[in-house]
Amino acid sequence: MILPTIPTAEYNTRKVSIQNLMNEFGFDILFFYGDDRAVFGANHTRWIANYAPHFEPVLIAVPKVGDIHAATGAESETFFNNTAKIGTVHVVDEFNMPEEEYPYTKSKSFKDFCDTLNDEVGGPVVNVGVVGESSTPVWLHSLLSEAGYVIEISEAFEIAYRLLRASKSDAEVEVLKYGFEIAEAGFDAGLTALKEGVSERDVAAEIEYTMRKMGSEGSGIDTIVGFGKTNTYPILTRTTHNKLKSRDLALLTIAPRYEGYHGVIARPIVIGEPYLEVKKAIEGAIKASEASAEQLKIGARGSDISGAGLEVLKKAGLVNLCVYSGIHSVGTSEFEPPILTSKSDFIVPKNFFVSIDVPLFFASWGGLRVETGYLVTEESVVRLCSSPLSYLEI
Repeated sequence: MILPTIPTAEYNTRKVSIQNLMNEFGFDILFFYGDDRAVFGANHTRWIANYAPHFEPVLIAVPKVGDIHAATGAESETFFNNTAKIGTVHVVDEFNMPEEEYPYTKSKSFKDFCDTLNDEVGGPVVNVGVVGESSTPVWLHSLLSEAGYVIEISEAFEIAYRLLRASKSDAEVEVLKYGFEIAEAGFDAGLTALKEGVSERDVAAEIEYTMRKMGSEGSGIDTIVGFGKTNTYPILTRTTHNKLKSRDLALLTIAPRYEGYHGVIARPIVIGEPYLEVKKAIEGAIKASEASAEQLKIGARGSDISGAGLEVLKKAGLVNLCVYSGIHSVGTSEFEPPILTSKSDFIVPKNFFVSIDVPLFFASWGGLRVETGYLVTEESVVRLCSSPLSYLEI
């Protein structure tokens, strides 16, 4: 079986698309920062160049003409060359580990790196932008300022950039579809492992083993396995040695990362006879998920998609437990903009991957989420989970 990947040529296409947007909005250089924060750190740099930084951060620069350049530390130089699909890497002093020596490579200053970028542009740099500006650290902003760059923020560019990423290419579609297959296989393994006396970590191990065997390179968020009120009550939980008991609510939330992209699935499972309020919440979450899914089509408005599910929760008396806006795109981060809220004016494009997540937490009995992925194409809306969206009891 040949597994899907993103071809190198597509990264060149993305570069050209970004440069076209830059010229439209008047940017000379755009910077994309990346680090190894588990959830969002590699989001931009993975999409731009297929580079996921680890240990040392990276700054990828896209000039309005010419080639991509990346600044990182000495220990990441060969790592970049071995994994990135596009771009020239530069070892930059300010990205090296403090108090370390690296005799095997020649490092340059950040100013020298910026001189390279200015030469690439072929003229004075006037307007510089930072994609994901709020996630860029203060020390890096200082370096950019010291280099003489004035950061310009364009909301219009951010919107255009998100629209560019929201409509997936044919290669992205195949990669993401397989990511969702991995997620469902992981869920099935977790469901099979559930039995009284098993620990959360034992179940997580079965899930992650199955996904790794299928080609997962890790997870967009840590695999969530929670049992009982205490470990399902919060929005996020870490797996523990807590063991499954009769009448527990078990919550599985699974988001494998494959080729930099994500699949996701989340389901609550009742062990034995359910408590009435738990069953009511699960059934309400499923109906809300289905109501939002019924609104999915090219041209649909985000507020209508979100609002349909919220209306179901209001009628069921559950909306006060809906603790965040859970409908979002999926890509090189599991929780990727655009986020569809009750006020969202986002219009669904073709080849749009969306996760409908109905989160009900902070209840007297604990909490749960029902999360399911969909692909919206010109021909149809495809639910990316072959198992029924239904109440589960074992």
